[in-house]
Amino acid sequence: MLRKLSTANLAAIAFLFTIIAASTSLTDSTITRNAFYLAVFFATAAFVISKSWAISRDAALISVAVFCIGLSQAVWLWRFPASEVLETHNEYLTSATRLLCGAVLIMMLGSLHSQINHKVKVFAKGLLIFGFFYTSGIGLYLHEQTPDLRLQINTVSTITAYIYTLQSLLTVYVIHKTSWRYKYIAIAIVILLSLWIIFLTETRATLLSYPIFLLIFFCRRHHLTLKTILLSALIAIVMATAASHLFSTATARLTDIINEISNYQKGNGDTSLGSRISMWKAGIHTIIQSPGGQSTDVRFANATQYIDSHEGGNPEALRNIAYHLHNDFIEAGSLQGIAGIIALLCFFTLVFLASIRYMYTNAMLLLLILPTILIGMVDTLFIDQRFVTNLTLMLAIYLSLQPASHNPSSCGVKEDKA
Repeated sequence: MLRKLSTANLAAIAFLFTIIAASTSLTDSTITRNAFYLAVFFATAAFVISKSWAISRDAALISVAVFCIGLSQAVWLWRFPASEVLETHNEYLTSATRLLCGAVLIMMLGSLHSQINHKVKVFAKGLLIFGFFYTSGIGLYLHEQTPDLRLQINTVSTITAYIYTLQSLLTVYVIHKTSWRYKYIAIAIVILLSLWIIFLTETRATLLSYPIFLLIFFCRRHHLTLKTILLSALIAIVMATAASHLFSTATARLTDIINEISNYQKGNGDTSLGSRISMWKAGIHTIIQSPGGQSTDVRFANATQYIDSHEGGNPEALRNIAYHLHNDFIEAGSLQGIAGIIALLCFFTLVFLASIRYMYTNAMLLLLILPTILIGMVDTLFIDQRFVTNLTLMLAIYLSLQPASHNPSSCGVKEDKA
């Protein structure tokens, strides 16, 4: 009995530290880092003490998926050590470390989720909801301090928008699964507040995709109710009205998409979207040149030569290629080689299989993996330490939020894939 209680208590502590780390991933990097490693420690201790060492299939698949990317990044660091301290290598070192440790957290905590007491899960959900509103409050406060700038919460505007979007979608899911009488009002508040923050970041990828993720989640066969339709219509009206009056800069960026594509076709690629297209082409060229991988210096030289020769020396693209190439697959392939692309494909394939075959819900697939895939097409996520930390934490959270009665070691899927 004492052994079981110890396992349950350690698993609960690990889960709460996971929630704390995820809730502060934007606002407090030190708290996130410490809570993350504490969660890994307590989850591992709980698993060792349990003595049963039973690993669930969903946790195993997702853990291996995360491990593949972390290992690929670590191997690249070993193969191409930096002669001096470079930002790219620092990011890779931290992201690889977080991914490898995150794989352990997912394996241990995901396999012990049935050991976590229901009351602990209820408290954790409340803590997660509080964390969302805390992050939102910090965002509004920072905007009040610098109202003329794109919102940044301790990182660039784009990463702020991406992490905040995932945090918002998780919060919507948690509230949706409660039995609150007025939960749809609470969901509406979360969505409207999220749209406000996302508009302040002026990040087009999330401005366009966030409503789509919500519609996919709510407008499935089991949830296409009158309440859902009315709620969606209300949010759409409020969003359109507010955007046209309060977020003119953000809406202007949206309308500029067509103009930027047109200008690129005319030979003027010195825009945000035009530079991305130039970088993508240069990145694919470097992958073909070095399919086994290459150093950042070699990639920079090859990409620069390509842009100068084939993209008219696009200045915006030349300015950005020193950092990354605005696409996860191209970024991984251009440095880690084909192995990096395979690692990413393994990640998405294994998580997809785990979600479809062994998890009682598709929420993780719809609200976490789908956004990661789509946003990763236009930006680089897996080398940003904040994003990968948040991603691994949320994978562990979605696994842990499954009902204690769910048995992921057996084949088959529950009927309610909410």
